[in-house]
Amino acid sequence: MNTKKLGEFLDDKKGYVKKGSEQLMEILVDKGYDISKLTKDQVKEVLREKVKLSKAKKVKASPPKILTYDIETSFVLARVWGTGKQYVGHDAIQDETQIITVAYKWVGSNKVEYLKWSRKKKSDKKLMKAFLEEYNKADMVIGWNNNSFDNKIVNSRALKHGLEVNTHVKSFDIMRQVKKVFRLPSYSMAYVSKYLGLGGKLQHNGIKMWEDIAWGSKADYKQSMAMMVKYNVQDVALTEEIYFKVRKYLSGVMHAGVLMGKSKMTCPHCGGDHGKLYRTIVTEGGSIQRVMKCKKDGVKYKVSNAEYLKSL
Repeated sequence: MNTKKLGEFLDDKKGYVKKGSEQLMEILVDKGYDISKLTKDQVKEVLREKVKLSKAKKVKASPPKILTYDIETSFVLARVWGTGKQYVGHDAIQDETQIITVAYKWVGSNKVEYLKWSRKKKSDKKLMKAFLEEYNKADMVIGWNNNSFDNKIVNSRALKHGLEVNTHVKSFDIMRQVKKVFRLPSYSMAYVSKYLGLGGKLQHNGIKMWEDIAWGSKADYKQSMAMMVKYNVQDVALTEEIYFKVRKYLSGVMHAGVLMGKSKMTCPHCGGDHGKLYRTIVTEGGSIQRVMKCKKDGVKYKVSNAEYLKSL
């Protein structure tokens, strides 16, 4: 018997993992195994590895925390001399972008939450404090054009108010990912949602909604704010629907399986142990790669040949 055979023996007889090295060696001799090629230190090492593996399997890792979100922001006011294309310098800016509403939903939850700014104070500080309590819990955020807009606005408002924000959160920007793979007539969320048969975005009364929220009467503000919240909430629900429709065609930005303590062979999107070999490809440099397909959600993902062979 060698260390490999000992490992296989302990896989079949898991109860012996708790035995000491000397006791285990005595048991093996009694059972008629030739252990002349095994040292006590080797037996100890194999036992140590099996105990470590056993403990790791008992730890049930939670699924990644994935947050879908969307923000609606205020006007930026500036002094200008007229209409048309012109340069607006920083000294002409009279106000700054603030977050009026933010809607968010945890993947796996059925409820879309939302927060509103304080109209009386014209401030998003309270909103930001509350939202960042959720945002900073996320392993990954999902949005539409959020890498270029939403994430940066959230970071900027956290900076403004001196609040803690996770600038290293993994971000799945659906629009950016879709552009990498598909050639569509338009990459607006309204168009893509209709293209996928999901209906479309909620209609509102345009720029007047923002004007009412900024300068309208109490009644106009109340009506337009309710409309903005409804629009914001529907955007988040629609964003998540689009995500689940398109993700099997797109690359991920994190590995859910590894985050859950599993191997790289698991699905990077859902973390499931449902992958099967889909294709074998070879890079220009001659490296073999394996394309796996998750049986659960249809996601295709690449693993190295070494990782694949290790799993066999």
